[in-house]
Amino acid sequence: MTDTPTRPARATSEWPRRTAAQTGTELLLGLSFTATVATSGYAAATGHLAVVAQGTAVVFLVTLTCALVSWFRGSETH
Repeated sequence: MTDTPTRPARATSEWPRRTAAQTGTELLLGLSFTATVATSGYAAATGHLAVVAQGTAVVFLVTLTCALVSWFRGSETH
């Protein structure tokens, strides 16, 4: 004989609490990181696109700052 609860267990996930802005920021963070690495590697190898690499690095740092603020603001409320 097993003792099982009659109600189903609920999964505790933070996905339902995510806003579209948070999801978009985290997606942009990953994409800008990938673009920064790719353009920086190309610029280092060929000497071209250094301005594009700097631009993608700025986008990455701004997005990282926004994501970190969002994550720490979320941890204060829980």
